[in-house]
Amino acid sequence: MSAAIGTLVVIAASFFAYSQIKEARLSRHVQLLISFQEKYHSPASRRFRHRLVSGEFGSPEDFDPTHMSEEDFHSFWQLHDQLEMLGVLVEQKLLAFDLVLACFHRSPPRVWNAIEPYILNRRTQASPHEGEHFERLVRRYQSSHAFHADYWARQNVL
Repeated sequence: MSAAIGTLVVIAASFFAYSQIKEARLSRHVQLLISFQEKYHSPASRRFRHRLVSGEFGSPEDFDPTHMSEEDFHSFWQLHDQLEMLGVLVEQKLLAFDLVLACFHRSPPRVWNAIEPYILNRRTQASPHEGEHFERLVRRYQSSHAFHADYWARQNVL
């Protein structure tokens, strides 16, 4: 009888421990997301992204950040690095893709579309790993069942 009670206590404790681990993981995801979102959605960051995706710096085929002002150049690489880091966090399962999808539903694919030729070219000139996590994040968006084909046709709407 005491063995059965002991077994039940161990099972109950295991379920409690599992729920605590799950809760801690969710809390970590939310903290990461909030920290990232504060920077990503700052007014200056939003203005720069809008300028980028609206074509102010040229078409994707003509985009070259070396012709930007120093401030815009910094903003571009900051944006690129933020999206690369977002991709890393998702790949490493430190941030759930569903949360990223809910909070950044349009931005990563639109930014990628604006800079893809430049980044692919940089892979031959600078690093073969340039933007690879960002690209995989966008591919994950594209393969997600959360979006229908008509969504991708509206990517040029600002």
